[in-house]
Amino acid sequence: MTSTRTLLLVALSVLLLSGCSYTINGDALPEAGFTPPSTTSTTASGSAGGPPKIAKQRSVAGVDPCKLLTGDDVKPLGGLTREPSRKDDVIPESCQFPVADGTVVTALYKKYEEVQGRQPKGHEVVVDGNSSWVLCERDGSSTVCTTATAVNSTRTILVAMSLKGGNEEQMVAVVQPMVKAAVNRLPAA
Repeated sequence: MTSTRTLLLVALSVLLLSGCSYTINGDALPEAGFTPPSTTSTTASGSAGGPPKIAKQRSVAGVDPCKLLTGDDVKPLGGLTREPSRKDDVIPESCQFPVADGTVVTALYKKYEEVQGRQPKGHEVVVDGNSSWVLCERDGSSTVCTTATAVNSTRTILVAMSLKGGNEEQMVAVVQPMVKAAVNRLPAA
């Protein structure tokens, strides 16, 4: 898959997150259940029960989204195929990490409740005490999974992944350590 097509898939997914009228081509994956790693817990699919859980308030002020992940963080996906680069023209405050069969994108993103409201087919996963809203959809031969993790009352960090031939359950399991790493790189609020 070309990096332009991959970025387009992730950008379309983020547009879906933001509530624009664009949609991702292809059939949405069913909201399959999965067994998350032992450091996480889940709530019912699509539930929006009050404010998000935030283990420790974090600041996104002055944070470079290209510093949220490292080459080691994306090694489970085959590692970086070239250096990460800012993609603010596609998604404000974002960075693209090209990997072997796709792309990982990080962004300093919207308020958690806003993401929930605009992604009714998503579900909550709690990663190290933080609410993370997850949605995976298939687009042709690729799967796009997005996670928006609450880091304070007004912002989330987005970690999105587009993989050719990706499996939703495996992608969610792979993205959770990336979410943990990204959250831990944010300064305390």
